[in-house]
Amino acid sequence: MIKRLFFCLFAWVMCSGLSVRAQEGPLPFFRSFLDGNLNKITFPGPNEPGASGRAADGNYKRINRAVLNQWGLQLTRGKEEIGAFYLPEYIFSTQDGLLIEFEYIMMYTNAEEIGITDGICMFLVDATTNEYIGSNLKYGAEGAGFGYTHRRSGHTDIRYGVTSITGMKGGYLAVALDQGHFKNWRFENYEMRNGIPYGDAGIANVQSATYNTRSNVTIRGAAGRGEKVITTSLKTHRIAEGRWSYPVLITRHTGWDEKTGLEDPNSDGLRNKAGFMLNTQTGMYEQYVVPRIDNPFCIAGGKLFYHSDESAYRKAIIALEPNTIGGGFRITVTIQHGTEKTVVIENYTYPSSLLYTENGIPAQFIPGEYPTITYYSNPPQTELALKTPEKLAIGFMASTGQLTSYTNIIRNLRITPLYGANAEDDIYNHRRGPVIVRPLDNDVAYRLVGNQPGASKDNLDLTSFRIWTDEKHCLGDGQFEHEEKGVGKWKYNPESGEMTFFPAKDVGGEAVIWYDIKSIHSPYVAEKYRSSLAKIVINFTDDEG
Repeated sequence: MIKRLFFCLFAWVMCSGLSVRAQEGPLPFFRSFLDGNLNKITFPGPNEPGASGRAADGNYKRINRAVLNQWGLQLTRGKEEIGAFYLPEYIFSTQDGLLIEFEYIMMYTNAEEIGITDGICMFLVDATTNEYIGSNLKYGAEGAGFGYTHRRSGHTDIRYGVTSITGMKGGYLAVALDQGHFKNWRFENYEMRNGIPYGDAGIANVQSATYNTRSNVTIRGAAGRGEKVITTSLKTHRIAEGRWSYPVLITRHTGWDEKTGLEDPNSDGLRNKAGFMLNTQTGMYEQYVVPRIDNPFCIAGGKLFYHSDESAYRKAIIALEPNTIGGGFRITVTIQHGTEKTVVIENYTYPSSLLYTENGIPAQFIPGEYPTITYYSNPPQTELALKTPEKLAIGFMASTGQLTSYTNIIRNLRITPLYGANAEDDIYNHRRGPVIVRPLDNDVAYRLVGNQPGASKDNLDLTSFRIWTDEKHCLGDGQFEHEEKGVGKWKYNPESGEMTFFPAKDVGGEAVIWYDIKSIHSPYVAEKYRSSLAKIVINFTDDEG
């Protein structure tokens, strides 16, 4: 018998004559995006809808492109697109730790295309009041802005070129699966914003063009609040809210190049050189390549996948741990590529204040059909001080630019308390007859050891196991048997943690059941620390080998 982690594309377990109840409470949260369920999902609109002109069909290009398909929640498919959604009822505090996990597909829409697109980001936005959420939540610039940052443009008339776009007001954090552009500064007549300067940018703190890599994890910080006044020896700049800040905090390369492919895993490689972090005291970027990345990988899997053991499989795991000393979070970003998990950014401490270079403003700016722009050789530095919002909302976006049609899809989104129990999907290949499986062997729950939470499967409360017939319907506490006509009978043993499946006669294909579980130890025995849903899949095969 073979056991492996598995993504089951279509669960066919049906609910027939059962006593069921819907999942309650804000956490844990789970959506497969494979069953049509968009309950409690909101799709925000854009700032400045007309700023990028109209498509061939006459509609504005700047519309939310998110749509369900058979592979999940598709956020983009073409050029110059954004797809975005957020969870209006899942408000949390920075006192709470979160673990955010989602599988993602990033691939060319047309196989013959070349070039680099942009990527996917998870964002947090201030939800303390309704000022930045609900109908007030609007996304920012497409392309390198990822829908999070602004785009300043020299053009004021759409007839002559794309115009300025306000960034996401109230944005607190964006963690991006960055194919190369989210980390970069931009200074062109149609796109100006701060970031890391590379190559011959002509400004201070420029980094080698060699380090302007593709395939990165990049974190940007908060949107500035209110109007910003920056005075230099040349000019006083008055910058509206949503048009300044969003500084790049840290970026790490993962070891893939569009021309040369994957780096040699036996070499040190750019993956352990092309990483930068903002020095919040000096406003300068400094090389930062901790932890080491031993095995290179591309941030994009590049094609569709079914199973976690396929090379194209991609999953982002973002841990937000409360920073009890300075507020905010300590952030760890792990990417699962195939069966391997690589920590790309580890324990990055989100600053409560910082100094950064606002290099997205010109020294001289004469708008028009062909705007004249002169920029600073030493752009002004300014402070960003932001009290950590008491409450935050979470959302996701993907974006593409002008050059490449690219498909970005999210599915199997799980959000749990950081120290909530963790249940993993399982698949068992089986030939015939009853089968006994141990789905909890790769699951863990927490208990306090001193002042530190520790994870182990020994912390699981085997009696807290609940059977779900699908992601919406639960049998309830203490209900350990379920039979589906024509498929078979499931029976869970709360003393051993084993599940027995008695297949119906001549059943074939896959039989699927869902479950959740929690810790036996306080405080993690509370319902909010219950695991998100995981699946048990029995795959029937006639292979005798």
